[in-house]
Amino acid sequence: MARRALPPRKTAPAPRPSQPQIPARAHERRLEVADGHGGWRPFYVKGMNLGAALPGKYPSEFPDRATYDGWLREMAEAGINTVRVYTIHPPAFYEALHAYNLAARKPLWLIHGVWTELPPRHDFLDPGWLAAWHREMQEVAEVLHGRARIPVRPGHADGVYGADVSPWTLAVILGREWESSSVVAFNRRHPGDSDWSGRFVTLRGGHAMEQFLARSMDRFLALEWDRFHAQRPIAFTNWPTLDPLFHITEPTEQEERALRQKLGLPVEKINAEPEDEDAVGLDMEKFAGTPELLAGLFASYHAYPYYPDFMNLDPGYAQARDHLGPSHYAGYLADLVKHHARHPVLIAEFGVPSSRVVAHWQAQGLTHGGQSEREQGEQDARLQRNIYEAGCAGGVLFAWIDEWFKKNWLTLPFELPSDRKPLWYNVLDAEENYGLIAYRPGTKGPTVLIDGKAEDWARVPVYLEGDGLTLKVVADEGWLHLALFLPAPVDFSKQAFLVGIDTLDPDRGDHRLPWTPDLRSEAGLEFAVLFQGPGRTGVFVDAPYAVPEYRPMPQQRYRSLANDEGRFVLATAKSNHPRMGRDGARFPGHSTEIGWLRQGTQDRADPAFDSRAEWQVGRSPDGRGFLEARIPWALLHVTDPSSRSVLDDPEAKPPSPLATTITPGFRFVLAVLDADKPLGEGKSTVRLTLPATSRGRIPLPPLFSWATWAQPTFHRFRKQSYTIYQKALADTPDEPRMPR
Repeated sequence: MARRALPPRKTAPAPRPSQPQIPARAHERRLEVADGHGGWRPFYVKGMNLGAALPGKYPSEFPDRATYDGWLREMAEAGINTVRVYTIHPPAFYEALHAYNLAARKPLWLIHGVWTELPPRHDFLDPGWLAAWHREMQEVAEVLHGRARIPVRPGHADGVYGADVSPWTLAVILGREWESSSVVAFNRRHPGDSDWSGRFVTLRGGHAMEQFLARSMDRFLALEWDRFHAQRPIAFTNWPTLDPLFHITEPTEQEERALRQKLGLPVEKINAEPEDEDAVGLDMEKFAGTPELLAGLFASYHAYPYYPDFMNLDPGYAQARDHLGPSHYAGYLADLVKHHARHPVLIAEFGVPSSRVVAHWQAQGLTHGGQSEREQGEQDARLQRNIYEAGCAGGVLFAWIDEWFKKNWLTLPFELPSDRKPLWYNVLDAEENYGLIAYRPGTKGPTVLIDGKAEDWARVPVYLEGDGLTLKVVADEGWLHLALFLPAPVDFSKQAFLVGIDTLDPDRGDHRLPWTPDLRSEAGLEFAVLFQGPGRTGVFVDAPYAVPEYRPMPQQRYRSLANDEGRFVLATAKSNHPRMGRDGARFPGHSTEIGWLRQGTQDRADPAFDSRAEWQVGRSPDGRGFLEARIPWALLHVTDPSSRSVLDDPEAKPPSPLATTITPGFRFVLAVLDADKPLGEGKSTVRLTLPATSRGRIPLPPLFSWATWAQPTFHRFRKQSYTIYQKALADTPDEPRMPR
């Protein structure tokens, strides 16, 4: 049934309470909540950031009431005391929160955001943009008090909001992570520092962006006070990129250019809009409240341990320690809290993802991705303890669920078409994998469980068979799965196995199998998966088709070329560029090999469970040797499995950063090799192939094609990190530690 659009109309005036509603306040560098008896008690925020996009959905496509009900119960079970949302959710969320808190012994508090995109031409005074920003503030205030009626607008929640959650709304945070280039451009339009005084907020010596934020906070406070006689602590979103601290290791592009010229090093062109991470700051210490501001101000930061680079490079932070040893992050938090002598500091985002690839390096291994589920939980717990011991007002973990629509700077260029990203899961993408709750392909569970047991392959058709060998293949929204059935148990001291994959066109690709004397294939191969034991099993790409360090170069074509070289290379990814400090100190970059596959079991009931496991050996029910693997789509240059899009930039068009084509499907060849010569130390003897070799060539294998989809299948589970973080929260006091 089609949804009926709500006609916009003004809501009836809310009766103004005789007593002001102030459920919380910022006081003496901490947050406090009303105790119900006219007093206040200190409150430490054990928060959770809630993004609500299920697989196949964008952020503006919200879940149903039952899903919200379940999430809130699970958050409370984990020890979460505060949920943070970035934008207005549908009425079902507020109804669920209201119902939960009426029945709960301990309520779930709410931190609500006022969302916006960046303005056109970086002008925060653009009339049209400013009108939309002010409307968003008004709607948030009305939503909190259950007095909103929001019409249908693309990309926004809508409906009649009747659930009053204002008694449990702890704070409001305005805006998003402002880009440094946008702040610099706006300040350039409106140069000079000045004081500003509003009804609730004052600013001393602020630049244009700080004045804009002061006016915005003042406006929201007035909206809620005048309409509902209510106040709560307020802040604007900030992050280390725009913190008010000076970092010796974080030069602007202009500063680095001058240093390079001075040292006689190559000088790169400066970007038109440089993302200078330490060119300007937003400083809450310049802000204060007037006597009319009863709830106070606080500073809100999204602070992760791995970015920007100064977090890992500043020599002072290298001296800091926490309960586990050296901790750059603890050193940064100490500096941040020390600077804010008048206001509480809330770390409104922190955490690490359980993705496969490291998107940014960190000195203590608190990297942007690369963690197992267990490591994710242990590191989230460590960060939470750092935040508490630094004297912060609390920490809000990012995030509750894994969201498939998310994109990270490392994988973003390879997720095309971009509008189909919610339809598939990319285990390489750090941004998709922050959640304590996982959503993965498969309706009731994994399509195939990587555990060395062959029973779940019984329903999968045979792809190739002969000479006692069988190869099976199946695809889902996250991986390409392979299974090899062998006459005898797998013994890597005697044999290795090579699976060549033609992903595009039999006429293109490499027609010579790597690591063999001179074995040719009718199908040109773009990839080779080599199984030769733990630590020596991986996915290799035909050299002409490789994207060095996973960083596409402008005007470079990335396409499969017909060749007979047999030269396949392991994929790598550059997580950090080389850097130079303001004092001329030079810091190396970081790259990792991402083609290696990890042996282990995905069976959660097994004590040896490893969330990063990608292949395993075992036996089939009839006693045959068995080997299974799952290959992430991105390792095979598949940019969207839901449409069978693969990386390909044909010569018939001008070169672009990356281009794609639709593949009809894949073709596979299998070769059993003697294991007498390790990889790279000579050519191995070929014992058997599928299809069987004829006159020194492997004939063209059949096409394997998978059905495209417009809606993904998925199931959910709690990651190991959920239980670990649950214990960490239980071990964290409910009252904040006062800053030193």
